[in-house]
Amino acid sequence: NSVGRKLAFAGRSQLEITSMALDVTGTGTGRSAREWYVLKSSNFGANWSWVRLPQFLQGVGGLVANPTSDTIYVISGGSCISHSADHAESWSPCWKAPGLTGRFRQLVVRDSRTMVVLRDGDVPLRTNDGGASWRRMESLASVARRQLTAEYSWSGKTLALSGVAGQLFVWVSRDDGDTWTDESGDYSAMSGGVAQWYESTLYISSLGQGIASKTFEEE
Repeated sequence: NSVGRKLAFAGRSQLEITSMALDVTGTGTGRSAREWYVLKSSNFGANWSWVRLPQFLQGVGGLVANPTSDTIYVISGGSCISHSADHAESWSPCWKAPGLTGRFRQLVVRDSRTMVVLRDGDVPLRTNDGGASWRRMESLASVARRQLTAEYSWSGKTLALSGVAGQLFVWVSRDDGDTWTDESGDYSAMSGGVAQWYESTLYISSLGQGIASKTFEEE
């Protein structure tokens, strides 16, 4: 009895499917009633195996795959980012780096060098050196206190970000968040946001206006 939390394709071949799951079968078994596992499949979900996350990652809040390597990342407890390069068999200690502070909510990965961390109530951070150092994305200072969501396109050339400020807004950047273009158009929902990329097509969704999409030209 496990509940899937996050699904991601991991690895350069995109054959490995990795999922977060919350095990709720522990009651009365001598184990903790709530334990986090990584579920893995190398044949598109036909068969699965699982690995229990180490104790320091049991407060996990999200999982993301690096589209250019075999590395996967998790955020735990809002203050720890860890990564695994061997399909969740082992994990790095929590990252420590200049500028990497605050309460983390989402990690957005372009490649092994460029990543963005969305923080609760504070300006997002970006690294261009694989996490060795982080800088504030001042281009998002005006919306930093909103509940932001962001995703890179498959190529990594376009970064989409959304939030709600009275109504949903959708911004797009072609320079990893230095500058932004407002792509909200007439999508006037008061909830929802960035849902998914398919190649260079961005899908947004809400409870009020359903699903909309736009394809971006990428050189």
